Amino acid sequence: MANDIRAVLIPIETDRKLLLPNAMVAEVMAMRSVDDSDVDEDWILGTVLWRGWDIPLIDYGLLTGYQNDEPTALASTDNIAVLKCINHPEDLPYFAVLSRGIPKLQLVSRGDIQLHEEKDVNHHAIASLVSIEDEMADIPNMNYLETQLISLIGEPA
Repeated sequence: MANDIRAVLIPIETDRKLLLPNAMVAEVMAMRSVDDSDVDEDWILGTVLWRGWDIPLIDYGLLTGYQNDEPTALASTDNIAVLKCINHPEDLPYFAVLSRGIPKLQLVSRGDIQLHEEKDVNHHAIASLVSIEDEMADIPNMNYLETQLISLIGEPA
């Protein structure tokens, strides 16, 4: 138990999830109004108001090019996971990720995660591909994500 960490699996597509430490997830909330963004990147869906902050909402699946037959329109069953920035919090304290369903809290031990070294990581936003209890998951490259968001949108309002 001492080596277990609390993690969150965030569904980004039907058979694909993000795996993040629970401490990085500030809040999970139901889909709400998304304001347009001036950024011309399809993976940046706009901004959402969260605790008085306008934070960028991204579609990680769209960013990394894995969209299958998923609808691109936002659905009422979608959720938003607000993430804490860990590398550049002074420039961008938070951003949000589109969750295509309800994120799941997961207790993870070292033996639960299997790295998929034979699978090619095809995008800088993916640090590694893993499976956990028969579910495929991406471990995101948070430094890359944060740097890209900061360069595209600057500091939040």
